[in-house]
Amino acid sequence: GINAEYGGLKAGISYHRFTHHDAMSELQHLGQGEEKGEALLQEDLAELGPMIGEANAMSCAMDKKVMFQVVVMPEQGKQRKTVMVSLHSFLTSCTFLLSRDEFISRKYKMEEMYQQFVAGDSVWQDLAKEEDPFHEDTSRETRVGTVSISLKSLGYLFEQEQTFTITNYQGAAKGELRVEYYPCKVDGSVITEEDDVFVDDPDSLVGQPLQFLLKIPYARGVSRRYENVYCRYRYFMDTEYTETGKITGPNPDFNFSVQHLCKPVTDQFIEYLENTTLLIEVMGTQVVQPPKEGDCRSTKQLMSSNILSTSNPLSLMDPEKQAMMSELESAKRRATKQQDKLIRVQELLESAKKAQSDSISVADLERVLESNAGAMGIAVAGLVAILRLKQGIA
Repeated sequence: GINAEYGGLKAGISYHRFTHHDAMSELQHLGQGEEKGEALLQEDLAELGPMIGEANAMSCAMDKKVMFQVVVMPEQGKQRKTVMVSLHSFLTSCTFLLSRDEFISRKYKMEEMYQQFVAGDSVWQDLAKEEDPFHEDTSRETRVGTVSISLKSLGYLFEQEQTFTITNYQGAAKGELRVEYYPCKVDGSVITEEDDVFVDDPDSLVGQPLQFLLKIPYARGVSRRYENVYCRYRYFMDTEYTETGKITGPNPDFNFSVQHLCKPVTDQFIEYLENTTLLIEVMGTQVVQPPKEGDCRSTKQLMSSNILSTSNPLSLMDPEKQAMMSELESAKRRATKQQDKLIRVQELLESAKKAQSDSISVADLERVLESNAGAMGIAVAGLVAILRLKQGIA
């Protein structure tokens, strides 16, 4: 048997064929609740944990200089987490993320190699690199990190301009990414503060077109270990990624902008704005860093050293944490707008007092409080109705 000395909860996920695993995933997607998503996550961890332990043990036995670990990450377009497997090569210092299916496929090939190794058959040593399940081409793109953007402000027609921390699968900062989005008018021009457009209730947008401009101007502080850096994301119901251009250097200027149009806004879209974050992945290729000359440590020794230096091998990136600041900014903007309305009402009252008038023009009041009905809109409607009655308007 194989000694799973380097075991632990290790797993991954992908969808190449419809299985029981996929069925559970689909149930959660259809609204069966967060508990199903958590159960799916735990199922992946429990099922594949021993497999990763065995893969690491085989790597040690054959001295393949490769280590596998589990990674729990946010999934594009969904609030649930997905499990992947990191493959780290001590020969190149490169790390790649494997899906569940890809790891399992490699695991079967590892077992075949291991049986040849145990039997004393040297065939496993003669495998071409592309056929070696422990090997990964260093030209393969990898995820530098991600940022999660709250789009709630769009539901209130507010812009968002913020610099986000790029976070890798271990929760470590890997640079900063500037992201901006601006709601637009029907003609495509950006809505500005001077337009004084405000929505109390995002549901009031249903049935209307909504257009916004998304910009990714630049990233800063990206490690020089990465080349051909670019950003990608999937928006709303898109099945394909939207991508920026590829730039090499620690401070890439993407100068990326694109307009997205939802015509018309639906309940599903409003739910998307309210409950789903836009996950932007920063991608790139890795620069090979071979081991220092004279480093003759075995795979087992390298693994032990790596485990001790890794603070949290089972890392969980929570999109809600990264999106919290942008949501807070949106809430502050809404509160400011409401406060501005109250100040304007107060100014109308003061003006009426100075004029020794016991009434306020309904037209003036409607102009100040004009907005789509929301929490404040109900109170406004009641006040306007009372004023209309006082002025003899049916």
